[in-house]
Amino acid sequence: MRRARERSRIGGIAFACLLSVLTTGCSSGSGGDDSPSALMDAVGHISIAGATGAQVSYLDAARVRSLEKGDSQRFRAVGQAGSPLMTGYRFNAHAYGLDPAMIDTDVTNGYAGHWQGSFDADRVTAKLKTGGFARRTWHGETVWTKDGITLQVAKDEISFGYAGKDLSAVRPAKGKSVADDPDYRALGDCLGDVYRVDFGGKNPKDPVRLSATGQLAKSAKQTSGVICALTDGKRTAERAADRLKSVIHQRAPRFDGAKVTVLTGDSPGVKVTVPDRPGDKRAGRLLISDIDLQLALSKL
Repeated sequence: MRRARERSRIGGIAFACLLSVLTTGCSSGSGGDDSPSALMDAVGHISIAGATGAQVSYLDAARVRSLEKGDSQRFRAVGQAGSPLMTGYRFNAHAYGLDPAMIDTDVTNGYAGHWQGSFDADRVTAKLKTGGFARRTWHGETVWTKDGITLQVAKDEISFGYAGKDLSAVRPAKGKSVADDPDYRALGDCLGDVYRVDFGGKNPKDPVRLSATGQLAKSAKQTSGVICALTDGKRTAERAADRLKSVIHQRAPRFDGAKVTVLTGDSPGVKVTVPDRPGDKRAGRLLISDIDLQLALSKL
């Protein structure tokens, strides 16, 4: 049982598939600007109830497309919309007039998600109709359903549920979204100007109750990863920082340039930023391959 719980924690942290690299310190409290960040605006479409025990992923696809003009191969692994609607074999997105290039932001929660972008809503809905999707009304909204897939289509946004999930997870009631949760907001402050974030499942009973792995980019070639984790107290945060520093030292030069910071304020925790190596052909190594730091946090 203990090993099973540890594997679960490792999975949630290692594949939590959520500031500038020069930042030397940070607080988990709110910044001075009351306007929501792009990240918080996007996760405002995810229900906190639906996020319980699940991973939430965010991608600023428009920003990635801009970065890819400098190097089209570097962001291939972490810059693609990971939506099951795009990757699932049961739904041919292109056949219904949908293309990843139409998506500006993508936020998913397991088998439900929300896109913002520019869509030809009339063309898409016409193709859904001819493709056998049935038109229904869900909470006063027109949706299209077929084989366990539900879509709501507009010219600037698309919401979907997959594998039998309806739109409840991406239609939160007022005050009930992930963006309303203090822990997610604290991680958002810690992560900073990320173009991608993968949050692990939240478990208030664990020493690390919520963590996220984010991706940062000053330019196409100046990229880094950031891990932020909220702990059950200051002592755990300090212990987490010591573990991270130990791994960085033991695995030198793999994590050279990494910076570890203990988070202060109402939400104690730890943050580590790691620059991608000059010779790396792909961005996102903290999410794809070098998961030693996440594993260290899972063993607190």
